[in-house]
Amino acid sequence: MKGTDILITGGYGTVGRRVAADLAPDYPDRVVVAGRSAEKAAQLAVELGHGVRGRRVDVGEPLSIEAALEGVGLVLNGIDQAEPHLLRAAIRRSLAYTDIAPHLMTRRPTEAMKAEAAQTGARIVLGTGLAPGISSMLARLGADRVGAVESVESNVLLSVGDTYGPASRAYLIEEISLPYTVRIEGREVPVRPFSSSVRVNFGPPLEERTAYLFPFSDQVFFPETLGAPTALSRFVLEPPWLGMLLSVLVRLRVTAILRRRRAGAQERVQRLTARLQYRYEGRNWYGVVVEVQGTRGRARASLVGRGQASGAAIGAAAVVRSLAEGEVGRPGIWLAEQVVPPRPFFERLAERGLVPTIEERLEDSRIVPGALI
Repeated sequence: MKGTDILITGGYGTVGRRVAADLAPDYPDRVVVAGRSAEKAAQLAVELGHGVRGRRVDVGEPLSIEAALEGVGLVLNGIDQAEPHLLRAAIRRSLAYTDIAPHLMTRRPTEAMKAEAAQTGARIVLGTGLAPGISSMLARLGADRVGAVESVESNVLLSVGDTYGPASRAYLIEEISLPYTVRIEGREVPVRPFSSSVRVNFGPPLEERTAYLFPFSDQVFFPETLGAPTALSRFVLEPPWLGMLLSVLVRLRVTAILRRRRAGAQERVQRLTARLQYRYEGRNWYGVVVEVQGTRGRARASLVGRGQASGAAIGAAAVVRSLAEGEVGRPGIWLAEQVVPPRPFFERLAERGLVPTIEERLEDSRIVPGALI
């Protein structure tokens, strides 16, 4: 039976615990942190207070999911699912649901799942956090200003000295070696991560950086959700030499060789990543820049912060609040830019110190700073 609890799977993980801490004071006695370790979940619940509870769940076991969903009305999933058991259960139970799992691009919901969600009344918002999530909502801001959208280009900067969960690290390492396609003027064009670059200005204190092609999930959906014939996403690594090195390795096909020798290579890359994280500890800036071109001109929305896990948690908590407060009322399966109202979303970010900068270049070439909404 549907209840009012907010279940956070992966709730004691790097991002999940931050989301729980954000939500707990405003939703006392409703937040439930969950994962495969009941002990870790219970320990975090005690630390957070505000009536937070711990619960065991294994998202790979349907029976475990059914037990964990008792009394739950809203789910934030922070665990990558090989099979979408949790998503299917949320649809069947008519729950609200969002997730920050990294493999959104390759594990898309089927048409049957979309139809079932619309029929049961489930409200599903896929892809929250930093990118997709905050990047998606910045694209929405731009799209609302430029008329019919012609292109969306999203750029994300992350620092190697920052804190990342195991799933995020594994995702970035895995995607570096995989070819993928981008949409350019309505055509699917095959590319490789880090295969080409442009200079992007992230604003102070980051300023200009070299951004490389990368398969963040948001660019896959912008043609559908915003009507963009061209959609690209790019990645900046801080320090800059690391992005340059990866670009060279991709051109030499070294990353493909590492993937074929996966067992030992993954372990060596993880060790190298840990050493780099230690070497650059404290350098934890992140940034998001989204540029939208349309028939009326061009809009640029950007945001800079420190600690990408905190930024992802702030974005995810804002979507959870939008679902909890009934701001997303349309049943079905959506992306954030389709159904999450921009004004309360960005107001919640601003309350936590994340205030986007918006600029519009109009048809007469004047640059005009814009209000958020």
